[in-house]
Amino acid sequence: MRKIDVWFGKAGEPVPVVDVADIKVMWAFCQDLKAQHPEGVAVEVDIWKRLCSPGADIRAVSYRCQMLGLLEMMLRAAWTGGELSVTAFKVAARMDLHWMAVGVAQNGFPFSLEGFLAEVQREAA
Repeated sequence: MRKIDVWFGKAGEPVPVVDVADIKVMWAFCQDLKAQHPEGVAVEVDIWKRLCSPGADIRAVSYRCQMLGLLEMMLRAAWTGGELSVTAFKVAARMDLHWMAVGVAQNGFPFSLEGFLAEVQREAA
């Protein structure tokens, strides 16, 4: 197994649904780290295991947080600032998402952007 395979599932397979609390705690921790270390810093998996709920799928939580970060970056032009809504975290925790192949150029998101936004809007209403 290549080292990178430890952090990603098999390309094309669904990413497991995770607890929204785990996404929120990982997101908040990462935001704090970015503020303290704008040049970047690595986090050992044992830290994630302590922060997330017992038995949490750290790979899936991390991947889903990465997708939220990608959304934030891509939608920055329309971003109004502030925090992501609780609804955005809830939808990100359960949205249909597939692992991407490592080192392979992607055409679009590994999920439906329109579906994500529609679900956030539906749940917020």
